[in-house]
Parts: sequence; C-alpha cells; structure tokens
Amino acid sequence: MILELDRQSHTPLYTQIAAQVRHLIRQGALSIGDRLPPNRELAQSLGVSRSTVVTAYDELLADGLIATRMGSGTYVTAAPPAVNATAMRAQPEAIEPAPPRQAPLNWEAVLPELQANEFLASRETTQRRKESLVFTHALPAAELFPLDEFRRSVERALRREGRALLQYGAGNGYEPLQQYLLQQMALTGIHAGADEIMLTSGCQQALDLLRQTLLQPGDEVVVENPTYPGALSQFCQPQYKCIGVPVGARGLELDALEDVLRRRRPKLIYVVPTFHNPTGVSLDLAARRRLVELAAQYRVPLIEDEIYRDLRYAGAALPSLKALDPYDVVIHLNSFSKVSFPGLRVGWVVAPRLLIGHLRALRQRTDMHGNLLAQAALADFARQGLLNKHIQRCRRNYAQRRDALLAALQKHFPAGATWTEPEGGLAVWAQLPEGVSAEALLAQAQLQNVYFTPGARFYACGARANTLRLAFTTVTAAQIEDGMKCLGKLAQALVKSAPPAVSANGLAARKALV
Repeated sequence: MILELDRQSHTPLYTQIAAQVRHLIRQGALSIGDRLPPNRELAQSLGVSRSTVVTAYDELLADGLIATRMGSGTYVTAAPPAVNATAMRAQPEAIEPAPPRQAPLNWEAVLPELQANEFLASRETTQRRKESLVFTHALPAAELFPLDEFRRSVERALRREGRALLQYGAGNGYEPLQQYLLQQMALTGIHAGADEIMLTSGCQQALDLLRQTLLQPGDEVVVENPTYPGALSQFCQPQYKCIGVPVGARGLELDALEDVLRRRRPKLIYVVPTFHNPTGVSLDLAARRRLVELAAQYRVPLIEDEIYRDLRYAGAALPSLKALDPYDVVIHLNSFSKVSFPGLRVGWVVAPRLLIGHLRALRQRTDMHGNLLAQAALADFARQGLLNKHIQRCRRNYAQRRDALLAALQKHFPAGATWTEPEGGLAVWAQLPEGVSAEALLAQAQLQNVYFTPGARFYACGARANTLRLAFTTVTAAQIEDGMKCLGKLAQALVKSAPPAVSANGLAARKALV
C-alpha cells in the first residue's frame, strides 16, 4: 500500500492517511478482506508517529470501512448492503441519517512529535522533598535577592512614569535602560549606538529571534560540544544541520573549528567564551582574537553568549569578543538573569543596526516589546548603584560555595575522577572514571534525594556518558558537603562494578562532530 503525504499541507497527516486509504478501498485497489499494514509498520514506512496511524485507522473504523480482529490484524470490511429500491419508492422523502458523533480531537496526532531535547530534559519536574540536595540549576541564590531595595526601585519607577510604563512601548525596549547598558559596555570596549541594541526577554528569546532571522531549512550551525542546552533546542532542530566542535581544557578547539569552516559552509557560530556552560572554562585573549579572525575570514556571524561574564571570582577580566571585533561579525548577547533576577526576563542583544532592525520587526510580530515596568525598575536599581552592590555580594558568596564544592570533590570523589576549577560562573564540570555512567549515578542518587545534571544532556553529538554538571549557587556549604559525600560513595561503588577502562581522554574528542 503506497501512500504519499504532503507535509507542507495544513491538513493533518492522519486525515491524509485516512482519505487515501478510503480512496483505495472505493477504487477497488484494496479489496474486501485485504489486510492493512500494522500501524507500527505503516508509521515507520511513512515516517510518522504510531499515534498518527492509529488515529487514521480509528476514522476508517468509524466509517465502517475497516475492522480489527484481535490477534489477527486490521482488514477491509464488506460494503454496506445496497438500499432496496421498492422501499425507497414507498417513502416520499428519504430521511438522511444523523451524522455519527465525532470523537474528541486527538491532539497527540495533530501536533508534531516533541523532539527529545536536552533543554527540556534539564528543566526538572520531579517532585522533591524539601530536604533534597539539588545541584541541577545554574541559577542565582534567591536568598540573596535584595527585595526591599528592588521594591523601592519599582515604586520609584511607578511614581515617576507609571502610566507610560503600563502602556504599549517601543519595540527596542525601555530607552533609559538601553542607555545605561551602552554606557557600561563602553567601559569594557564595546562601543555601540542606540540603534545597535535591543532589549529582549532574556538570551533565550534572542537566540530564537536570531535563528528565525538568520537561518533557512538545511543551513548548518556550529555549536560548542558540549554547550548550553537552550542553544541546542534552537539550533539542533531537524531542519538544520548542527555541527559540534569539541571543547577542551582551554575552551573551544579552534583548530577543529577552522577545519570545519574550511570544509563546510555554516551560517552561524554560537559560543559561550567566558565561564562556558557547562564546563566553566574560558577562552584566553589570544584564542578570542583568533576566533573573531576566523569568523571574519570565513564570513560567518558569531554569536557570543556572555551571560556569566560578571560572575568572576578569580583571575583578570577578559574582553568580550564584541570588544575585539572590528569587522561587525560578532553578535553579543547578555542578560540580567544570572546576576540579578531571572524572573524579570530582561536581556539584550548588540548587533549591527541592519540586523537589529530585522530582529525588532520579527519581535513585534510576537510580543511587541518586553516588560517595561521590569526594565524601568532594573534601570533605577542599576542607576542607584544597587545592581553593582548586589553583584559584589553574589561574587563573594558564590566564590565560597565554589570553593566548598571543589574541596568536597577532592575529599569524596573516587580516584580517576576529574573536574574543572572555573574562575567564575555557576557550576563545575566533572568527569567520572571511564566506564562509569553519570545517568546510572543519578538513578541511585535520586533514591537518596540528591540531584545533578548528567553531562550527556549538554552534547549536540558524541555525548560522553561519564560527565556531569554540578551547580553550586543554590546550595549551602553544608549541603554541598553532604551531597558530594553521597555522590562520592555511590560513584566509588560504581567504579568497583565497572569494566576496566580502555582509555582516559580529555573533556571531549578532538574532532568536530556532525
């Protein structure tokens, strides 16, 4: 049975399948008693979900055209008996039977299948007890939020221009906040005009807008491997080709990237150059310059995600890629989500004015503009010096938690385990001895109410099963000690039961993966 589906059509796939089978029966291509393909087999041959075929068969079953025999299969049934002509003449008017009652719409069949994606998987939905030790979320510590100070900023913003803030506003966002950001970035070497910045609802929205603006189906995108799962959710979709370039102990492997750029034609490069998520490593100054030069040489826009930049606990600050870019090839993303209040959803993108114009037009087709009250309150909070004060407090606190985690790893994790020692950011990247699965460790740890994120969820391809990310900002030093003691004990047991290690590589293979 040969069926052809139009995947560009607005007609649901299950409706197309039912209509074509119905046509084959009425044309005689399928005879009474013929067996239809099993739903799983037909789903595989058509490249659709099994539920789509089940729904199509249910429609045909409701029409009386097919029947399912338990343990045997699905068959074409006999046609309804012919209507008696004498009986028809005896009735002056034929009464149309009432149409059969329609079954509720099967949304599982209408919607496309949800792709397995690390970004969704990382958003834990597990019900946890209050005493759970959670190392999964790379988030600010809520107990450090200066609620009274920020409340006063909200009140000042409302008193000053409340009616305007509660009305529709400009697509670029709240202008005073833009001006503040431009002034602050100028101090770090990023010089941009008012038409080269746009406020967004965080970096995730910026990535979505950039994807829609710059990519076409079939385009290739270079991402670090491993990388931020939210970037994977945007760029590693079926309509694009995702190229994973390895991340080593010093950051993105630039030789591997150059090899990709020489052989392929990617349309975008996405990187987290400072306190990389998930590994925590940073590109040094020479590597940053070379990365910008490679993007310029091969004419590929380079997205830098600098969301962790202000969370430095040690070492000298490094310039952003945008500050090193004389070619207008770098697109700079940042957000308040990691340094202050993620619930406000305020970020920004700095890019050439032509691109900003396209992003603004696209954004206005979806949500017009961001939360003006939140933007105005943040502008006041920053102008009062309260944002810098809050960031300094967070740095001191997070540095202590990072140090507590590194000490606990040294104390409790098995021989052969390694981990990064980031100079900033919100997490540590660890690697268990070869042959020990982080997923297996998590399965056992959950039974003791300890949670972390397996490293496999951060890879575009070639995932290393023995890696894990440990976020340290939402747990206390005492909780860190208890959590690592538990994980270390469980990991020791897994090491003893694991097969002998064949090799011990670095953070990732040194070859770009597609």
